[in-house]
Amino acid sequence: MMYNTDYATENPWLIHETNLSADTTAAHETRFTLANGYRSLRGGSPFYPARYPGAFYAGLYDKAEAAVTELVNCPDPLPFRVYVDYEEALLGSKGASEYLRVLDMEQGAIHTRCNYKADTGSWLRMKSERFLSRADRHRWAERWVFEAVNFSRRILIKIAIDGTMLNNVQHPLDAVKHINVTDRGSLDVGAAKGIFLMSETRDKQVRITEGQVLLCGECGDCGESQLKLLVLRPLAERVEAVYELHLEQGKPVVLYRLGYGMVQQGNSDPRDILKAGIEAFIKDGYEAELKAHQREMSRFWKDADIQIDGDLRAQRALRFNLLHLSSCANPGDSRVSIGAKGLHGEGYKGHVFWDTETFMLPFFIFTQPETARSLLSYRYHTLQGARENARQGGHQGARFPWESADTGLEVTPPWGVDYAGHLVRIWTGEQEVHINADITYAVLKYLQMSGDRTFLLEQGLQILLETSKFWVSFVQWNEEKQRYEIRNVIGPDEFHEHVHNNTYTNYLAAWALRKTRDLVHQLEQEEPEALSAILQRSGVERSELENWQNVADKLYIPRDQERGLYEQFEGYFNLKDIPITEWDKNGMPLWPRDLDVRRLNETQLIKQPDVVMLFALIGEEFSLEEKIRNYEYYEKRTMHKSSLSPSIYAMVGLGLGKHDHAYEYFIKAAETDIVDNQGNTAHGLHAANAGGTWQSAVFGFGGLSVDKDNTLRIEPWLPAHWKGLRYNFYWHSVRVTVEAAQNECRVYTEKPLLIRSGNREYTAGPEGVKII
Repeated sequence: MMYNTDYATENPWLIHETNLSADTTAAHETRFTLANGYRSLRGGSPFYPARYPGAFYAGLYDKAEAAVTELVNCPDPLPFRVYVDYEEALLGSKGASEYLRVLDMEQGAIHTRCNYKADTGSWLRMKSERFLSRADRHRWAERWVFEAVNFSRRILIKIAIDGTMLNNVQHPLDAVKHINVTDRGSLDVGAAKGIFLMSETRDKQVRITEGQVLLCGECGDCGESQLKLLVLRPLAERVEAVYELHLEQGKPVVLYRLGYGMVQQGNSDPRDILKAGIEAFIKDGYEAELKAHQREMSRFWKDADIQIDGDLRAQRALRFNLLHLSSCANPGDSRVSIGAKGLHGEGYKGHVFWDTETFMLPFFIFTQPETARSLLSYRYHTLQGARENARQGGHQGARFPWESADTGLEVTPPWGVDYAGHLVRIWTGEQEVHINADITYAVLKYLQMSGDRTFLLEQGLQILLETSKFWVSFVQWNEEKQRYEIRNVIGPDEFHEHVHNNTYTNYLAAWALRKTRDLVHQLEQEEPEALSAILQRSGVERSELENWQNVADKLYIPRDQERGLYEQFEGYFNLKDIPITEWDKNGMPLWPRDLDVRRLNETQLIKQPDVVMLFALIGEEFSLEEKIRNYEYYEKRTMHKSSLSPSIYAMVGLGLGKHDHAYEYFIKAAETDIVDNQGNTAHGLHAANAGGTWQSAVFGFGGLSVDKDNTLRIEPWLPAHWKGLRYNFYWHSVRVTVEAAQNECRVYTEKPLLIRSGNREYTAGPEGVKII
């Protein structure tokens, strides 16, 4: 049975689409993308031509003629068209009506329905269901129901696998084809006949294989009398199959499309693997795989769901972000990570940024620790490239790239376009070095929450040591002022380039050095032999460690002591202070009038949180007064020209008692891709924002933090219209559930656990403890 839903608009698990147009379809393709961490299928509708069709495999990169290595847009297995009396059933034609597409976030499936009435008067009802399995990550499927309302004869159905896919197809100068089709044609699997297409990437000849069959009845048991293959066309870089389906008036007929895809290196014949995969899928059946997928979805939501009572808008938007963020990660593959646009599009060329460690990873660390470990292992497996980056710059240790692909080498494009459309030099790959400290932060946060000693000794400590070695070789000693400095960098605020002593970079680098040194001293007592082996492998001498403390202590942090303000970078306070006075319909700041956006570096306007970002990551390092003063100063100057911005101001603001605008910031973040308030959802998911939305909900409204002595602290605050908030997380493998209401909060833990709230301490357990 197709999953039964009434598609109610008030259902907090559903996202609705009721119409498509040339202006909206690309963003909808992102919103309706299905992914399972191994692969993704952009959400093209079967009743409208796709604007940016896309099929991606995690970690599959290629360069060819592109400016830099980029995520490969692979052969698209989704094309599906229906013809009624030889008319193609498409939206926008006069015959189409009652179109509805629904993303069921609880089930991880898409439901579509549409009616079509041909010029001849023949009226056809259609509905479908699509899912990409989280149980067997190679499998995807659709279930179709066709009902002839007023006729009894055949309709035609065309399926295809399209190997003509280009990257950057929307850019006439940058379009490139990363795959060569090597074979395509008929796929014989028992009594069924389907289609397949094989291709390979151009640089490394990684093989990509796609196959599918169309069946009448779950195992093809309706017989050829109803569904018959008429034409199978192996075209140059595409394969198509056209079927006729015989319908009787008023009698629904069910079809199943079962798909299987994989990437592969090695000598085994992909045709044999594909055939076996499809045959096994047919034997198992659509319904069995759907149930297996639903079980995985249920496991995910059991840990990850956040329940908001009294706010349908926020509830739906939050689940949208959690579903899509989770779909980008594969706990079974430690050699891939999550790009800035997830697996949902080609934005940022599929590259991995600091976004993963600072914005996305906390969600996985707190709710899916195994996945978090896998994502951090990606950095371990790319250490060799990071070492090469450091060597090329004349430094020691490892310097992780600002934009990373599959090797750890720097792949940031050297040129881009600014806000006014001018071609500009991109300096981030050379100057945004704070990513090293961001990765250190993520490693230490994972170790703090999980207590994973094995990861620490096998991978984590080596990452910490080699990034610390880089910092010590990267800082510069200022003899005149008797201090270490970090010069010519870019902080999180990318409006300002070539700056000296960026507070975020310097502070987090010093923090990373201290924390790594402290951890080494701890292991000297607990794991001396293992530590010696790791130090040797990392090329770190014990004599270096004390100098790390010296560098950290003398690394300059610019600060206005009188005002209690950290200066974003040396000289920032001397820049022109231009007030923000206008906002758009989404509450986002508008550029001040008469501002020359080519000279943003001469103003105090900032793109996104920079100093305030420190409070989000290591807030326990600062006093409440420090945080309030700096938050108030920098908030007024932030343009929010990054989707990463609103969630941080929501989360940090809530911790400071800044409740007035917290919900406004939160809802901006939560609805970034639902309402497209950044204007670029068409290019893929704002994956970091999805993680930031979780953080603003849990660390912000949920009040979750960890004190300096590694004790959990829970101090929730709910908006007036919220009746309740419920969330889960893991602390050293112990599951914790927090249930907060307006005047009460209870905490449940699987084992006794110390919790702080306000000035009091509580012991939570399975029976729960009231902390407010």
